[in-house]
Amino acid sequence: MNGGEVMNENIWFDDVEQFLVCPRRYCIEKTSRNYERIPDEQKTRELMKLKFSIEKPVISADLFGNTLISSPDAIVPHGEMWKILMKKTAKRFKKKYLLEAAFHGYVFSSNGYIISQVIVESPYFRASIDWKEGIPHLFSVIENIVYSQMDDPPVPKPVSQCKTCRHVLECTKILVKEGSLLAIHGLNSKLKMKLIEQGVTDLPDILSKDIDYISIDTVEKLRKKVTALLEDKVLVISQYDRLEEGVFLDIESHPLKDFDYLFGVLVDDKYIPYLCESIEDEYRVFGELLDFLDRTSGPIYHYCPYEPSRFSSLVNRWSDLGTVYRKIKTRFVDVYQILVKHIALPLFTYSLKSVARFLGYQWRTNLDGLRASRYYQLWLSTRDQEYLDILLEYNEDDTRATKLVVEKLNYFRNQKVIYR
Repeated sequence: MNGGEVMNENIWFDDVEQFLVCPRRYCIEKTSRNYERIPDEQKTRELMKLKFSIEKPVISADLFGNTLISSPDAIVPHGEMWKILMKKTAKRFKKKYLLEAAFHGYVFSSNGYIISQVIVESPYFRASIDWKEGIPHLFSVIENIVYSQMDDPPVPKPVSQCKTCRHVLECTKILVKEGSLLAIHGLNSKLKMKLIEQGVTDLPDILSKDIDYISIDTVEKLRKKVTALLEDKVLVISQYDRLEEGVFLDIESHPLKDFDYLFGVLVDDKYIPYLCESIEDEYRVFGELLDFLDRTSGPIYHYCPYEPSRFSSLVNRWSDLGTVYRKIKTRFVDVYQILVKHIALPLFTYSLKSVARFLGYQWRTNLDGLRASRYYQLWLSTRDQEYLDILLEYNEDDTRATKLVVEKLNYFRNQKVIYR
């Protein structure tokens, strides 16, 4: 895209959030997002004609030559008008909710539906928003999105979304080229300040300067991480045992409903999805999963502590499943913890998607956890098999990526020469 040329885009509110968090990622992915299929709006329109309350309605409207797609948590009749519901899990009201309210309010009102108010509901608070107050900010943000240039994206800045971003390798290389300390995985602000106070302001300084007031082990680990970054290689920090054959597990959860809707298992290279077709299915599906895992052997590999924490929560909810859970809980193995303790990679984030992509794995979809939840919700409301197929591909890829990391860990441990 050159100069002032503007291309038509489909923009959801999570795209707006992504632009605000990381405009670089938004700019880079601008073209591919344009081809995302828009859900059929006809069902929403028909139900609204009948004055029915609707969960996850879908309506679109144009703004600055682009298509805004609104899909709030619910819309309910309010006399001759409508109320939009936004469900959250936060403990406090956030300023960004006004922008989101303006987004949904603008799209529905542009279709002739009068929106009286937008309600934000959380387990901790309930607030009513006058969505029109957020319109000036919304228009400004959408205008910036529309005219953002793909050929000159902003410089990288590590943020939480980097964990799922497929551009991490490229962004790491840019940070390394600049010598930025932001390229070092796990470098917290306190440790960073200690380095800066000693005149250590870039990556080469960590290798060339004496560093005091930090433990020898920490300094040595930092130097190996910096060497890995500067030389684009993998270094073994310390030795570890070989990882046995086992089972690979990945869970997809609905962030608003505290609901685990998909448990993906990879065993003997076969992917098995345990899928809930409604929230009422969670008990039955989780019980079937526990029984299946109890019939397998070897470690149950997962990446980061999310899976065992969810198992514990579900067993606390359904104590009758505790007997089987206690039989398998000692088999859980966190691949991430092994990796960060023993391996230095040329990456600023060691998330599953970053590490597996670095090792050569390619996801078949552009989903992340949030978008996967949206596809699940769309599948529930439409029963369109395409949404479910994409969701299952995404979850299967997570299990296979975890398996690849385990295989590479077994490979690295025997290498005396640095790997790339």
